[in-house]
Amino acid sequence: MRVNLYTDAPKHNLALMKISAWHKEQDDEVCLNMPIMPCDYSYASVLYYKNINLYHADEYGGPAFPSFCLPHEIETMKPDYDLYDMDCSLGYTYRPCFRGCDFCKVKEMNHPDKKHHSIWEFHDPIFRKIRLLNNNTFADKQWKETFEEIWDAKLTVIDENGYDLRLMDEEKAEALRKTKFQGQIHYAWDRIKDEHQILEGLKIAPKGMVYVLIGYDTTEEEDIYRVQKIVDLGHDPYIMPYHQSPNEMRFKRFVGLFMWRKYQTIKEAWSNYA
Repeated sequence: MRVNLYTDAPKHNLALMKISAWHKEQDDEVCLNMPIMPCDYSYASVLYYKNINLYHADEYGGPAFPSFCLPHEIETMKPDYDLYDMDCSLGYTYRPCFRGCDFCKVKEMNHPDKKHHSIWEFHDPIFRKIRLLNNNTFADKQWKETFEEIWDAKLTVIDENGYDLRLMDEEKAEALRKTKFQGQIHYAWDRIKDEHQILEGLKIAPKGMVYVLIGYDTTEEEDIYRVQKIVDLGHDPYIMPYHQSPNEMRFKRFVGLFMWRKYQTIKEAWSNYA
C-alpha cells in the first residue's frame, strides 16, 4: 500500500510522523508532500485555515480541524524521525493548558490526553537534543520528572512554546537554570491584567525572550509599559501583533531594531521613532 502525507507545516509535523511510523510498521510505503505521486490513501495535516482546500486527501487533521484526534494505536507510536531531516526528538510530556485564552488555538483542540508522559515515549537516544511541544509544562504536577529525565539523559532542550511566568517560583526557575537550552528560553506577557504575576515571575526567571501580544486587549500606552518593564528586568521583548495592523507592525519593527537602547525610556524612543 502506498500512502501520501500532506502538510503546510514549515518544519515538522508530529501527527504525520506518527502516522508514517504506523504505516511503515504495516510495511506500507510512505511519501511526504508529493501530490503527483499516485497513492492508495492520503492524509493532510493543516496548520492554517487558508490552506483547508489546498490538499485532496482521504483524512484531514491539524489545528485547522481542531476536533480531529489520532486513533489511539497511532497516537502512541514513536514518531518516524526518518520522515524529516531531524536533529532532535519531538513530542509532548504534557498536552493541556488550563488558561483557555480566547486568542489561542490550544483551547479549540480539546485533545483527550491530559496525562503526564515520559520523554522516553518519543525520545530516540540517537539524538542529543529534545524539542518539547508542551503547551504549559509547569501546569503538569509532574513537571519536575520531565526535567529530571532530560538531565539524566544529558539532553539540550529546544524551547518550542515557553514557560508560564504566572506559575514561576524559585524551584522552577532553578530547574530552568540547570537545564541546557538551545537558544533563548521563552516566556509571554499577553494580558495587562496578569501584570503582578508576570512581574513576580520575571524577577526570578532566568533571562529569556518574552513574547508580548499587542492589539488584543491593550492600548499602545500599555504595550510600551510592558516592554519597558520587561527590559528593566533584564529580558528581551518580542512583539506579537494580534491584528497585524500597520501600527502594530510598526511597533514590532521598532522593538526589534533595538534602537531604543540609545534612549532613557521606551516611551521616549517610540516618540522619536513614530
